[in-house]
Amino acid sequence: MSELFADDPIGSTVTSTRIRLARNFSSYPFPDKLGAAEAREIVRAVGYELDRLDTFAEYDLGKISSDEATYLLERHLISPDLIRRRNISSVFISSDGEVSVMVNEEDHLREQYILRGCDLYKAYERISGIDDGIGRSVNFAFDERLGFLTACPSNLGTGMRASVMMFLPGLAKYGKLEELLPSLKSNGLTVRGVFGEGTAAEGYSYQISNERTLGLSEADILSHMNEVTLNFADLEHRFRQRMLDEDELGYRDLCLRAYGALTNCAVLSVKELTAGMVKVKLGVALGFFVADDMGALNDFIENMRPVSFRRGNCPDSRDEREQDILRAEIVHKVLPRLIRRAGEKRADTDGAGVGI
Repeated sequence: MSELFADDPIGSTVTSTRIRLARNFSSYPFPDKLGAAEAREIVRAVGYELDRLDTFAEYDLGKISSDEATYLLERHLISPDLIRRRNISSVFISSDGEVSVMVNEEDHLREQYILRGCDLYKAYERISGIDDGIGRSVNFAFDERLGFLTACPSNLGTGMRASVMMFLPGLAKYGKLEELLPSLKSNGLTVRGVFGEGTAAEGYSYQISNERTLGLSEADILSHMNEVTLNFADLEHRFRQRMLDEDELGYRDLCLRAYGALTNCAVLSVKELTAGMVKVKLGVALGFFVADDMGALNDFIENMRPVSFRRGNCPDSRDEREQDILRAEIVHKVLPRLIRRAGEKRADTDGAGVGI
């Protein structure tokens, strides 16, 4: 029988944690009404304050290439909305690539911190420090009754969204997420896709976050989200066990076949890789494979997204066939070092980062 992560349901379900704060300057109209000169003034003011806090790289969305914008999107450092407003928008990214401050998205500022695994309080502590630093000399739009004023009323109050990215194949398999949606909504929560609002779920990955921000403190939101995350992880674990009880051999065969195809093919398209890695990750979730470092496995999957892969491995190539051949070669080398079949000894990890 497979051995599930009974002692660590959080580690086997939560991919990443994000805290995002929405802020606006008190003396400027919201981005939809901003003129070009006003937009530049806001960008300059934010850049000046961030330079006093840490080392941040600035990316003007109107000046970078579409490839670079897509790369930043693949890394979850910007949103589709920021790209849509590229004539007035910029993003500042910290030297460790974990903090991004989007300027002139739906609000003047969308400050966010994303970290591996589950730690809502650590994520809040870091982005709150950035927010406090900017707010020392910038007057944010704030009302004593309504809290921080935002372009969308749903962000009034704290302006904070706390979210966890979760891998939920068990809940998805049995349609439980759809059943839970009304209850989640009534409790001020929402479920979105990998790239946030308006995007689809990808490979059983779902972003669960608070939707209610008005009338709650930051501590209230963090506590509630922490409890919800624990409950989701426990529920997911139970439905994974149900999958095994109903057809362990079938799922084992599905996952092992996917692993075999990925590690023995000569040509590997993005579509084939994505479909295969979902099944391999399912195999980890169900205990058929062991991943000594889930963070490294998730990073590998992120690094294999189309633009990220090309930038990291063949930046000058525009030949898709050539990229598909190289993708297969890299997966052959790296995947066996990231996971192994349950019961097997760990493979030599030298060079596990080849090509990524």
